[in-house]
Amino acid sequence: MTTQREAGWQEVTMTVLESADEPLHYTEITRLIGERGLRALTGANPAYTVRSALSALENDQRVVRAGRGLFALPTVAQSVQQEVDAAEADAEAAAESPDRLTVKAYGLYWDRRLVDWSQSQLWGQQTADSKPVNFADQDGIYTLHKGSEIVYVGQTLTHRTKSGLYHRLNYHHKEARKADRWDAFSWYGFKPVDDNGDLLPVPMQGSVNDVINTIEAMFIEALMPRLNMQGGPGSRELREGGLYTQSVIQNRWSR
Repeated sequence: MTTQREAGWQEVTMTVLESADEPLHYTEITRLIGERGLRALTGANPAYTVRSALSALENDQRVVRAGRGLFALPTVAQSVQQEVDAAEADAEAAAESPDRLTVKAYGLYWDRRLVDWSQSQLWGQQTADSKPVNFADQDGIYTLHKGSEIVYVGQTLTHRTKSGLYHRLNYHHKEARKADRWDAFSWYGFKPVDDNGDLLPVPMQGSVNDVINTIEAMFIEALMPRLNMQGGPGSRELREGGLYTQSVIQNRWSR
């Protein structure tokens, strides 16, 4: 049974699509919902909520998939592109599975000075009004920066080391050899974020192609090579995973 909240998200999603003359990506639909004041984007991952609403609308045949992450009204889809081959659509649906191993959230150049290192918390937000998320227990890859230079690369894997992102960074914060040699950090996490702001387990499905694309995308985001202006096959997927900006809520809480 559809809840009132789910119905509300479906309604505003339809409102955006009804005014569109081309298929829209679900992240663009999310942006337009907030920009037009149709609904407050207060969840921890509003794009995830919109994607769920689109899945329900697709099941009801009120919208159709028009490409990877793209959706439109049936009449719009028919006017702008040929019908997607059934086998290709199945492959795309599988690629978008939440069980797929890709970067699910990431943050770039977070300021070390904004972290209260006594709190075991690393807060980030997807949008200014969205719910903050504590990424302290995130699993993935992180880099330490000194100005524009990457001075260290590390990894976190909580089920193996019992040490999440916060604890690894806190170690470097206190470590005599590195303490004065970095001022910011970036991270790329494999744990998804649900709409309540909780980190979910790392998905365990993924192909060699997924892993290669993800690694390439992280290199491009971290190093910004001049000749990679278009990014790689995984760059768009990484961005769709969710860029979180640093939230100073941790400092407010510690006062």
